[in-house]
Amino acid sequence: MQVSLNIQDDVYQKIKSAGIDMQSKFNEYLLNLVDKKDDYLGSKQYQEDKAYFQEALEEIESGKIKPLSHTEVWTAIEQHTSK
Repeated sequence: MQVSLNIQDDVYQKIKSAGIDMQSKFNEYLLNLVDKKDDYLGSKQYQEDKAYFQEALEEIESGKIKPLSHTEVWTAIEQHTSK
């Protein structure tokens, strides 16, 4: 299948002079849009977030830290911003 794209001349020249293979870049981009491995759940960021929240949960469950209520959070914010 062929697809045509309208690319501004200056952009095309920059891409061409940089030696970028547009065909492979377009294919890669389109595959990334539909490839489930690139979703958030498969991302490095997800792994970092998951580890962070697992550690926070363990700290709460062990009693190492105490979660604040909604009221306590806003009281702390008000105290902090009034200084």
